[in-house]
Amino acid sequence: MLFLGLLIAAISAAMMTVATLQLSQVNEGHYLPMTIGKFAVRSPGTVTALRVGAQAIAAVGAWIVAVAVHNLTTASAALVLPAAALILPIAIPVLVITAQHNRSLTTS
Repeated sequence: MLFLGLLIAAISAAMMTVATLQLSQVNEGHYLPMTIGKFAVRSPGTVTALRVGAQAIAAVGAWIVAVAVHNLTTASAALVLPAAALILPIAIPVLVITAQHNRSLTTS
């Protein structure tokens, strides 16, 4: 069960990567907000749907991981693994791609 949850989290990360790359292309020449803010060019509906889908899938993956590890003897692992399965697939692709996008604006 743990493997399934982590696999679903990886699928979520792939979906978020694709959505963020598309959002980066739509906002070519404009800064992207790192965490919270408005985009210069409005996000297309397909990109928004892909982002929301990735977040929902990450929540499902985190739930599966939480169910799989709830019997662990170490409480910290039972808390950290589901949190990582929820946050990392969403945060890492967004932060890396956004930083790369914004960095390319300052050098050109």
